[in-house]
Amino acid sequence: MAKTIGELFASRRELLDWGGRGILAAAATGAWPLKVGANGSKVTPRGSARNVIFYEISGAISHIESFDFKESVGMPKDLEVEKYAKDVYLSRRLFSKTARHLDKLCILRSMQSHEEVHFRGQYYQQTGRQINLAFAKEIPAIGSVMAYELDSRRRATDTFPSYVSFNLEKGAAGAISTGFLPPRFSVVDITPEAATRGAALDQKAMELIEERWRLLKALREAQGSRAAGFSKAMAGYEDFYDSAHRLLSDDRWPRSFEIRDEDKKRYGNTSVGVSCILARNMVAADAGAHYIHICHPGWDHHVQIWDKKASSNHYMLCDEFDPAFSSLLEDLASTRSRHDPSKSLLDETLVVCMSEFGRTLGALNNMAGRDHYNRVYPALFAGAGVKGGRVLGATDKDGGKCVDTGWHRKEQPHMENILATMYSALGIDWSKEIRNTPSGRAFPYVDTLGANGFIPNDEIASIYG
Repeated sequence: MAKTIGELFASRRELLDWGGRGILAAAATGAWPLKVGANGSKVTPRGSARNVIFYEISGAISHIESFDFKESVGMPKDLEVEKYAKDVYLSRRLFSKTARHLDKLCILRSMQSHEEVHFRGQYYQQTGRQINLAFAKEIPAIGSVMAYELDSRRRATDTFPSYVSFNLEKGAAGAISTGFLPPRFSVVDITPEAATRGAALDQKAMELIEERWRLLKALREAQGSRAAGFSKAMAGYEDFYDSAHRLLSDDRWPRSFEIRDEDKKRYGNTSVGVSCILARNMVAADAGAHYIHICHPGWDHHVQIWDKKASSNHYMLCDEFDPAFSSLLEDLASTRSRHDPSKSLLDETLVVCMSEFGRTLGALNNMAGRDHYNRVYPALFAGAGVKGGRVLGATDKDGGKCVDTGWHRKEQPHMENILATMYSALGIDWSKEIRNTPSGRAFPYVDTLGANGFIPNDEIASIYG
């Protein structure tokens, strides 16, 4: 819906607010130009994807009642569990729509996390490393590093931000900043409820924007050399306003926020359903957005996890997840790529879906819930060459111990390996490190120094068959 002049200012404030959060959080000091080099590891990026969509089940789903199903005394009686394929059991009550797309999915059941609390776990998912308060301000989000790496590939027609997220502000860690990277690589974190109010502007509103833009440009030119002495933060805002102007002038941006009633019905008229529709639209637009992080908050059910009368429970969240995630896979697989019409969007998009850890096993706790469990939990992969219809890795009969790591290492895969897999899919050399950080400490793209010693920096190649 086109906006009038009277509605223009609210629209602009909303748009600037989406991106401004990341810029305001960016480190005051940065390192530029960056000194980047390989760390000695020999890796070969796969380059099978143009896009990555990371679906975060924020708060942690119960793995033993979802994608690593195990019989337990705490399991509700109405899950209607069925065997869909060899060693694949799913609840028909919770995942009937996702089950239709098992041929696209590779399920890895052997993940392990360093972390066991939400803030640290979600920080770990956004940065690929444990939080260190001494250096946290300079550490960039994964998406910001990807935006920096993909910057040289951007075309003159690419106006969308390289890194877009939905609902990260609702997670425990919020949206992590660009750290030492320039603010132009910031996330644009979008609240779906605000995004669907309409972002298109009518002709008069656009004329007003262009007039004000002309005046701003003249003011910049008049300031001349004086502006050169302004801080890096001011330069970051200049980049941001330039990007915002290009977005407002590109009719593909408001079109990406147009949602049909039919889509709302299929995806679910929920916050995460709308997020998945918008993620699909942005990938389909082929306008520069290549790393999209979808946060699905609310899964932290220490209390009344399976109580249908509770204000929040796993039934409710699975009812949101199932249509949203399955419809995203379906539409990516059935939509032709604008970049290469011989491929579907799923052919050129790596989809990763996971929690920050799992939940406790067996009987429910004394509040009828499940607590945090980080020793083993699953991750789902699809697209960009992933061989679907398979399960990798295995746990014991209770779902509490890894008995098969699911790849070529004896160590269980960690978030560092998910990170390497995403970098590799996008054709990024993940053996790189940045050496001129503000602290002077090298920043490896994949940090092999984990909490309990060495973490292999391998991609999870087994998902490709």
